[in-house]
Amino acid sequence: MTRLFLRFYLGVIVILILAWLIQGYVFRQRTISKNIRVIEQALSGGPQMTRERLLAVPADERAAVFADIQSHFDFPVRRTQAANYSMSETYRSRLADGEVVLYGDSVFVAMPDGEELLEFGPLPRFSGPSQTEVLVGFGAVFALSAIAIAVLLRPVVSQLRAVEQTATAIAGGELSARIDHKRAIGHLAIAKAFNSMAERTETMVRAQRELLQAVSHELRTPLARIRFAAELMETAKTTEERRERLASVDDAAQQLDDLVGELLTYVRLDSKVGTIAHEPLEIEELFGELLQIYSTLYPDIDFSVDPASEAIELRCDRSGMQRAVGNLVSNAAKHAEDRVVLTASSAQGLVRIAVDDNGPGISAVDRKKVFEPFVRLEAASQRGIGLGLALVRRIALSLGGDVSVGDSPLGGARFQIDLPAETERPRAQTSATQPLTKGT
Repeated sequence: MTRLFLRFYLGVIVILILAWLIQGYVFRQRTISKNIRVIEQALSGGPQMTRERLLAVPADERAAVFADIQSHFDFPVRRTQAANYSMSETYRSRLADGEVVLYGDSVFVAMPDGEELLEFGPLPRFSGPSQTEVLVGFGAVFALSAIAIAVLLRPVVSQLRAVEQTATAIAGGELSARIDHKRAIGHLAIAKAFNSMAERTETMVRAQRELLQAVSHELRTPLARIRFAAELMETAKTTEERRERLASVDDAAQQLDDLVGELLTYVRLDSKVGTIAHEPLEIEELFGELLQIYSTLYPDIDFSVDPASEAIELRCDRSGMQRAVGNLVSNAAKHAEDRVVLTASSAQGLVRIAVDDNGPGISAVDRKKVFEPFVRLEAASQRGIGLGLALVRRIALSLGGDVSVGDSPLGGARFQIDLPAETERPRAQTSATQPLTKGT
């Protein structure tokens, strides 16, 4: 990180120095190419009048006239020879053409013979900064800019260094490593954003580890049953005993298959969020399909739809909603005494799908636990076994909603899925909201 800062800062310094040199070059070129000609034109009157006045008198009187002319100038005026100056051919050609030339700090004009020159100067300095002063001024400005850039970059570099160190620690396995953004210079948002990312990453990794441990634990039970049944198979004395033990193996294998299927669905839900195609789904139709399925699986349970349910059509993940509501219905049927009721309603910007049963219910302290994967509650009659309710919660979250559990008017538990009303498509109320009982 230090090398990155040095490279960046040295690059800025080089740019400032180049800008300084370019500015000096431009200033010098403008002075040479434009200002000198302006000065020559402004000062050409005096030298030309002096030359004309000298040429107007005989050669023997020129010394006295020149002395009189010198008294009228506040700077030196003298007669000299061109050979005394190492002028370029450009300057000599201009003098030969009768032009007034600024050379050094003096103005020159040539007499007709080309050898004698009239020199006016050195001229007094003009008011204002010289080229050197201008360059020094720009240099001071650029130096202050370089210092200011270093001060402004310091908090950025400090936090980037902290990010680098924390990222290295996390990569080394220290998932709890964080940036102390309170001590970081400047309190930039990058530290908070990185810490938020690190916390989410740690949570996901911890959840994956816990899920892996839970899966390994859940797999042991059906595998042990299969192994035990296989060992007992050899000791079976009758065909009936053999069939019972084969049925036990088949049941354990089915349990494994269900576990793996739900686990795959649970893991894949995260990757599908935002990419799932939404389709129209009528809640009334969904209820009818589910009751036909589960009334066969649980013939002792009276399934029905609350007559007060609204006719609602959603645009959502059809298969996901079928699985979520189906899991709630299956869960309710397992623990109900003899009755399960489904309800659909819309109010306060939410679409609510509720499943009630008249079972033992769930205590308030356990209501959050039931949606965690592989959570087993202490009471045998309570819910929380497997991934069913965890899947319901993930599906609800993927649709922008949530799932909760409370007390049911039937005396047991009420599980309800709340979805944002944006997924609802209002539909005309029909007469098909009568209770659907088992077998319908």
